[in-house]
Amino acid sequence: MKLLGIVILYYPDDSVVKNIATYLAQLDELMLWDNTPATDRRDLDLDSLEDGRGKIILDGCGENLGIGSALNKAVAYARANGFTHLLTLDQDSCFGERNFESYLRAIRSYGEDKAAIFSTNYFIKSQQTTMYPPTDSVDEVYSAMTSGSIYPVSLFDTLGDFMESLFVWGVDCEFCWRAKRKDIPVLCFKNILLTHDLGYQKKKRRLLGKEVFPNEYGPARSYYNVRNGILLHRLYPEALNLKSHLRYHFYKRVVFIILYERQKFSKLWALLCGYRDGLRGKSGKWK
Repeated sequence: MKLLGIVILYYPDDSVVKNIATYLAQLDELMLWDNTPATDRRDLDLDSLEDGRGKIILDGCGENLGIGSALNKAVAYARANGFTHLLTLDQDSCFGERNFESYLRAIRSYGEDKAAIFSTNYFIKSQQTTMYPPTDSVDEVYSAMTSGSIYPVSLFDTLGDFMESLFVWGVDCEFCWRAKRKDIPVLCFKNILLTHDLGYQKKKRRLLGKEVFPNEYGPARSYYNVRNGILLHRLYPEALNLKSHLRYHFYKRVVFIILYERQKFSKLWALLCGYRDGLRGKSGKWK
């Protein structure tokens, strides 16, 4: 296995360097693609990474190209430089001690050359729980998040690249659902935990006697969550239940924004624009 990793940066802080240290030693190279606008970029202390000398590639074009486009830059680099596998990671994700080594060992044992998407279990930091019960099994799941997934580079010849027009939300799900239609499984190693967080959950609240945990996405992310859900339902009606998606990402968000969140007008406007553009079939970057 010749393994390239990519981390997409967006207004990163110093915790990114600590996160990278949990997996860098086992990578052959790591691409850091910075989607932060050039005027707001800051330097990270990468010199503190003992395993990083000669391994880290810094790239970006001074603007936010979205997740799909950044991932496709890594796919192109992997193809051109003889990498066999691609690891994709969010900047706020990290592995526990020696957990990444165990992950790679488990993939090799299962069969690294098999046509499959490999993924981890997730320890959700804000909820202090795992997505799946940790077991020693390797189970097929319907989709996996970008962060922690490992793709054989040959899969991109079979399935094509990541869907850039979604820009942010749903890029990972769409690729997994596309694979499913080609009978390519998404495999979850449920004993491998990746510490991860969902959205921007900050504070639990009480609503009608129940505890709720608003996902306080900013306006742009709120827009893509709604719009892309509608677009992906049209493409994969068997995979995405639109009523459930809108109940969480539109109707509940409206209530939570009005009651608890800041930037009320801009977020509500973003939700309405996302709903409108989804119905119109509009994709790409929201301007």
